Amino acid sequence: MNVNKHWLLFVLTFVLVIPMQAQQDPAKVFDQIEGYWQGAFIKNNAHQRMDVQFFENEGKFLSLQIIEEWHPQFGEFQIPVEVDSAGTITMNTGHGKAKMNLDANNLEIIGQLENTAPVVYVHLKKTAPPPSDPFDIVEVTIDNSGIQLAGHLHIPKISTQQTAIIVVGGRGCYPGSTKYDLTAKMLREYGVATLVYNKRGTGKSSGDCDQATIEDLASDVRACKEFLENHPNGFQKIGVIGSSAGGWVMLKAQEKSDFDFLISVVGPSTSVKDQQIQSAVYGTEFYKLSEDSKTELLNYTELLCEAEASEKTFESISNLLLKAEENGWMELLDETDKPSSKDDIQNLWVRRHSFDPGKILSQFQNPYLAIYGDKDWIVPYKENVKRLNELFEGERAKLLKTVVAYNAEHGTEKEGKYINMKNEHSYWHFFRISPQVKIEIIQFLKDNGFI
Repeated sequence: MNVNKHWLLFVLTFVLVIPMQAQQDPAKVFDQIEGYWQGAFIKNNAHQRMDVQFFENEGKFLSLQIIEEWHPQFGEFQIPVEVDSAGTITMNTGHGKAKMNLDANNLEIIGQLENTAPVVYVHLKKTAPPPSDPFDIVEVTIDNSGIQLAGHLHIPKISTQQTAIIVVGGRGCYPGSTKYDLTAKMLREYGVATLVYNKRGTGKSSGDCDQATIEDLASDVRACKEFLENHPNGFQKIGVIGSSAGGWVMLKAQEKSDFDFLISVVGPSTSVKDQQIQSAVYGTEFYKLSEDSKTELLNYTELLCEAEASEKTFESISNLLLKAEENGWMELLDETDKPSSKDDIQNLWVRRHSFDPGKILSQFQNPYLAIYGDKDWIVPYKENVKRLNELFEGERAKLLKTVVAYNAEHGTEKEGKYINMKNEHSYWHFFRISPQVKIEIIQFLKDNGFI
């Protein structure tokens, strides 16, 4: 036998004795991981916590993933899970697709995200189910002169101050998840009852969101306040959290009511027109657009807010929209900033919501918290903080607290990036919502005796 034959025999023998990877039943693997897990994403010397519940529903493997650092804006996802015959567990996450394996003896899952450099690892450890919920979530329907507002009231089982907060969302006609609202989840942990409702014309609420004015939306907030005032729980203090354009709505509601406190999260203190102008200036700078683009967008904003609803105005708007496509500022416009006809001009969002909160802010006699992001070009903090300080003057200055969240954008989100510190230290900063949002809201409520 020559050398080549000896080598072939060796290779065949070696191949035959290599043990085959054991095939695993995906259903049995999932039975082992079903339940509650706590863990983290790990990148270099940093981590971000993630809680996961694996469960089966209608024959499908699913996961409920919770990234608390993304609260209260988002951070809870129900995602399908795949388990292959090798026992590899695959699921998408907030940071990318994870491939993981189960250590059944130690009840730990380890793996990593695909296509990450440096690698982002995932490490989960099984834990006991959480205790029973210390709160009730009650489905409610609130009548406002024939408009039915659908939502949920989150009621803590232990509450010492009997404080309730109404959550008012921002611009847009989208149905929020009132039962699983993350602002309510945050507040009820501190004993605050929270009312979350679908904006009129969205979700299960009746009415027409596309035609609603700011007064319509403000009257809905006042109807929510009346509902809480008459609730058998006897809420003693009622306030509002308004996000973005919801900050205008809560102040418009205050015009004909009297809330015990107001919390504005990236909500403007300037008029709608001034905010539109400011966002045009800051937005073109943020996206590094030309001076011509800025001029065009400012002209467009003026037409939207003030020009007569005529064929001539519509022609000017249409011509500028062509410029927007050419020069890159179309992405700075909302769909409700684009009229489809002369008659549609008067129905533009900026006209239905034309409002200046200055007078109301100058007369508000209760605690007011305003949180802004220092990278927010939509509601820029400098102009808004300046105006608030001017409006809360003299003795009333002590009622006002303003916070500028470091490196936060309009959603109060902070990008993921490396942070270089002194003495050559650095770390990976995971994408997250600014921690200042939760910290400042809770501290504000504590400082003023609402929790």
